[in-house]
Amino acid sequence: MEAYNFQKVESNNSREIFIENKELEKKLLRKIDLRIIPLLTLLYLLSFLDRVNIGNAKLAHIEHDIGLVGVQFNWCLSIFFFGYILFEIPSNLILLRTNPSLWIPFIMTLWGLVMILMAFVKNFAELMSARFFLGACESGLFPGAVYYITTWYKRSETNSRIAILFMGTSFAGSFSGLLAYSIVRLDGKLGLKGWQWIFIIEGLMTVIVSIISYFLLSNYPEKTKWLRDEERKYVVERLEYDAGKAHVAHFNKKQIYAALTDWKVYLAMLHLSASSIVFYSYSLFIPTIVNGMGFDFVKSQLLSVPPFFCAGVSTLVVAILSDRKRIRSPFIFSCSFIAIIGYILLIVPSIGIPGKYVGACIVGIGLSPINITSITWLTNNIAGHAKRGIATAMVLMCTNIGGALASQVYQQKDFPHYFFGHSICLGLLIAATCMSIIQYIVFETLNKRKKENPQSFLEGKTEEEIENLGDLHPDFIYSL
Repeated sequence: MEAYNFQKVESNNSREIFIENKELEKKLLRKIDLRIIPLLTLLYLLSFLDRVNIGNAKLAHIEHDIGLVGVQFNWCLSIFFFGYILFEIPSNLILLRTNPSLWIPFIMTLWGLVMILMAFVKNFAELMSARFFLGACESGLFPGAVYYITTWYKRSETNSRIAILFMGTSFAGSFSGLLAYSIVRLDGKLGLKGWQWIFIIEGLMTVIVSIISYFLLSNYPEKTKWLRDEERKYVVERLEYDAGKAHVAHFNKKQIYAALTDWKVYLAMLHLSASSIVFYSYSLFIPTIVNGMGFDFVKSQLLSVPPFFCAGVSTLVVAILSDRKRIRSPFIFSCSFIAIIGYILLIVPSIGIPGKYVGACIVGIGLSPINITSITWLTNNIAGHAKRGIATAMVLMCTNIGGALASQVYQQKDFPHYFFGHSICLGLLIAATCMSIIQYIVFETLNKRKKENPQSFLEGKTEEEIENLGDLHPDFIYSL
């Protein structure tokens, strides 16, 4: 059996580094990918499926059956994100102190049970409660999974992996329409409505997969059992080398404080809040938007599939190119421009139904890669495991604040053209693009300072403080 040996040499600054064996590293990455990425993607697909299937339930007449009026349905969408936001950071803190193989299946089981119970709500208050607890239970998966990926892969390898994970949202959107189209045909069976069957069947799927994932989900590289000793050592060493002197693996409260006081994290939070309002409004309401184009309820379920499929494919393509080029911002800028064109097509009244439907697909092509590449951009520019874990939760908390607001963007009173909703999304997308440009300028300026005057980042600091500088260390170069 081939060994994953690596050499250590002294660099000019007397720091030990290791020489990568590219051929063996490629084989090891393939092994890691097969064990981690497909399972994580399946888990997130189920998470997003359970999150957005209420849009399919709307077309199956849940509003009429439980007596929702006015904007009550929109509030049922929003309350999910309040539960999500409240428990997102606490969940990542628990993940930092426990094992993924225990925590992630546990929260999956919880939200699967909530999903099943949602089938039996009778009124607005009960649906609101169920959606709140669904959000609370789901809150730990995506931020936990993003952080988890960063503990296995180098910065240049994360975007394509997180993109594959995020493709679960696109395929969940596509699968949701197809699955709902099939499930609603059970309407009347055992005295249950079509929307009740959607919640029951999809909730059962989640519970079953959560039980299986307990036995299949891996822990962190230092703890995993399916790597040989030399493989485990290689994985850990290459991550340390990738971060350089910014590498901080141990957990301490100072890293939490560093995340909470880093203004670069708050800049990313503003950026992703704006772009997430647009993304979630698109994901939650695409069946409704298509229905407003003049298609009936059944055809709207089916025609919501292609926009999600286009979004998934573009997310993966952009992520692969972004990793190969080792740059993030140019792809964020270009995808924003594509999504802006799509919204213009949706807004212009003189464009017919085919043009508007193409516009909806174009929005998906541009919109989906923006969020995932922006999240990757942040994780690439935060060093220290604990700081990265908390910063990731903070940023994703803001994406879900965006989700809560997104639930109010498209309202029934604007049917069928939804001019107000499309206009709001277009404006926010332009604002998010401007904020991403500001982020680029900030990172480029800091890189220039580190290159021209690295000592300024170290002056007046003790050895312990220098060891815990993380991404502020002059050896750490921000990704652009």
